[in-house]
Amino acid sequence: MKINFTKKQYRSLIDLIHLGDMVVNGIRTDDTVEEYEELREYIYSFAKQMGQEDNIKYDKEYDRHFETREYESGKVQEYIEDYDDEIFWTELASRLATRDTQKLIMLTGEISDKDEDLKKYWSREDIYQKEFEENGLRNVSVKFNKGKKS
Repeated sequence: MKINFTKKQYRSLIDLIHLGDMVVNGIRTDDTVEEYEELREYIYSFAKQMGQEDNIKYDKEYDRHFETREYESGKVQEYIEDYDDEIFWTELASRLATRDTQKLIMLTGEISDKDEDLKKYWSREDIYQKEFEENGLRNVSVKFNKGKKS
């Protein structure tokens, strides 16, 4: 099969590949998902012929293509920052709501009804989301146990 891309489409494709790679392999050190690495390398190998040599460079030492610093600090970085920011607040609210719901269930000793548990969770999650929207981290604190060595 052959797929043709315009130079503009190719640029969008390398953006998507970079963003996907950040999500999948950006957090990994030794256990990268090889099939995605191979696809990334294949797509990046066309960078020069597609006029993207300012964004993607070949490194002879590593025998691989890499994004340039200029590319990484461009619009894709803004997308990553927006994503990270949204995920941070969503996950913080979700994890705190999960913690609170589990504590509440344990304290009351109620027999678990999944629908009721879910309603409790959503209620707590809404409370946290509103709090974070209004105050950010201003009212968040961590209670350290005295005497515990870290």
